[in-house]
Parts: sequence; structure tokens; C-alpha cells
Amino acid sequence: MKFSVVSMISAFAAMAAAVTPADITQPPTGNPIAAPGLNELVPAGKPYTISWEPTTLGQVSILLLRGPSDNVVPIATIADSVENTGSFVWTPSTELEADVSHYGIQIIVEGTGQYQYSTQFGVENETPTEPEPEYPNQPPTEPEQPEYPVPPPVVTLTTSICPPTVAPTGVAPPTGAPQPTGGAYPTGTGVPPPVYPTATPPPFEGAAGRNVASFGGAVLALAAVLAF
Repeated sequence: MKFSVVSMISAFAAMAAAVTPADITQPPTGNPIAAPGLNELVPAGKPYTISWEPTTLGQVSILLLRGPSDNVVPIATIADSVENTGSFVWTPSTELEADVSHYGIQIIVEGTGQYQYSTQFGVENETPTEPEPEYPNQPPTEPEQPEYPVPPPVVTLTTSICPPTVAPTGVAPPTGAPQPTGGAYPTGTGVPPPVYPTATPPPFEGAAGRNVASFGGAVLALAAVLAF
């Protein structure tokens, strides 16, 4: 497995500070890796035992690599500073992309930077991946508020009060105005004059009353003639 100097430098810069960088100025030596083997499919989400022949003392770190054989880069730390026992149980993440190849393992000896690579293997990932919605749901957006609050409209109501008209006293009507004549009130205007009852003679009780008055008058006239 071949690696470019640039890819290795950028890859190890992404690893945690606790992992000793691989000394890429030297060729890979020691701790030959037996599993996973070339083109082996490692199931995602299930425990898998990485095995190698421990040839160095002290602790080692294990990194997961991704990419073609001539330009692989570290994508995850499988184990950080574990005892060099020759095996480690690893459960690949279900977020790993399924591939028949283009994965690798690197073992680095802590403190010295001595390192070793595995052959390329694949990852079998049967975990269904939910497709991303074509139009992702977004929270409702609130209407934008103006930078300067706009005051509500002002409604002005104008009320005109007309005082009652008072006719002036002691002022003669204008020249040419018609004046009522005869003391009669204009028709349809003003206050009608009071009505007083008219004295009428009591009615005669009958023709007999008129005859008695005439006879009395004749007697008085005759008495006056005889007196002279």
C-alpha cells in the first residue's frame, strides 16, 4: 500500500493529539496485520476482531483509513493507546459507506511512531439509509419586523358645533320685508287669536211670549194719552 507524503501529513494532523504521529520518514515495520485480509468484507454494526502479530513493546493506536491504496487518509481512531496484545475487537459504525475495498488499518507504536498497514478491505453495510427529503421541512418563518417600528395610522375626527340662532331684539326688519297688515296673523304661522264667545239673546220660548210683550206696550201707551 503506497501513500503520498502530502496525504499522510494532512491525515495525521486530523488525529487526536494523544496518538503519536507515524514516522513516515521510515518504511512500515513490525506488527504485521493478519485481519482484515485483502478484499475481506467487514460487516458494519457488528463486532469484528482485528488481529496482528505483536512485535513491539508498549502501547499502540489503531486508525481506520479510507481511499485508494496510493492515497489513503485516516477517517477515524479505532483505538487510542491500547496494550499491544495482538488483537482488538472493533464494531464498525453503521454510518460507514458500503464498499468492496478502499478501507485500511494502520497500527502506530506510541512513543516511537513505528507503524504498519493492513491490506485493503471492504465494508458491508446493510443498514438502510433514509433518503433525504427533496424539500426538507423548515420551521415557519416569522414576518420580518421593520428596523424602525411604524406607528399605527392616526384618524382625526373633526366636529363642528353650530350655536342656536337668536333673533336680535329692538332691530327693525330689513327694508322691503313684507309686513302683516290688518292685524291678521299670517296663514299657517304664529299663534292663532283667542276665540271669545259671542252674546246672543236667549231664544223665545214660543209665540205666546211675543204676544204678551206687545199687549203690555199698548196698555202703557193708552194710559199716557188719558193722562193728558
